[in-house]
Amino acid sequence: MSSEKLKIAVLGGTGNIGEGMVLRLALQNLMAEGVKNEVIIGSRSKETANEAAKEAISELENCGFDTSKITITGNSNHEAAQAAEVIILTIRFGHVLPLLHEIREALEDKILITPVVPMVKEGDLFVYKPPEEGSAALAIQKNVPASTKVVAAFHNIPAGKLRDIVKCKAVHHALVCSDDVEAKKMVINLTEHMGCMKPLDGGPLKQASIMESLTPLLINLAKLNGLRDLGINFS
Repeated sequence: MSSEKLKIAVLGGTGNIGEGMVLRLALQNLMAEGVKNEVIIGSRSKETANEAAKEAISELENCGFDTSKITITGNSNHEAAQAAEVIILTIRFGHVLPLLHEIREALEDKILITPVVPMVKEGDLFVYKPPEEGSAALAIQKNVPASTKVVAAFHNIPAGKLRDIVKCKAVHHALVCSDDVEAKKMVINLTEHMGCMKPLDGGPLKQASIMESLTPLLINLAKLNGLRDLGINFS
């Protein structure tokens, strides 16, 4: 991933998954030769996003990283999407389709990465509840411009390990699905330098339902067995 300069918007970047994604993407500027990511945190409130950007920089500094080569800014979801070449959705499924409608014109010719999982809590456990399209990824593809390249990825990466940029040594497999070959390659390349993930080609976008359904399974397994931050590994 040499000589790459990407503007990456993390929409919902103030949540647990979003915060970890922001830190990992920013650190690529220090860990991978030639990488110059500009990370933009998107939120409903520009002020909230700006504050989250300052907190991310502060956390990196407190962990001993030189932030002089790191760019993290905040903006509204629409402005962040408009400025970026790659957009990552880290919001709950119930908010996804209204947001896509709101920012639709900003999605033209962009790569849109979805780790979104449609699930609900029934009793003490979570249940996968896909929309009529069969998965969040396919519902998203249906609701974006034809020029938008949708990639499903990062569903089964535990938020705790994603955020733990100092101690986390565990590497979990990250499955990547898309109907666009070049977009899939780009996301696989991006993932290889995130420090806690090893990407695997998961096939076309229709396979995303299998990936999405693993997330409630992992959460339930952790709860039932007194574990935390479970991921998946294939060997």
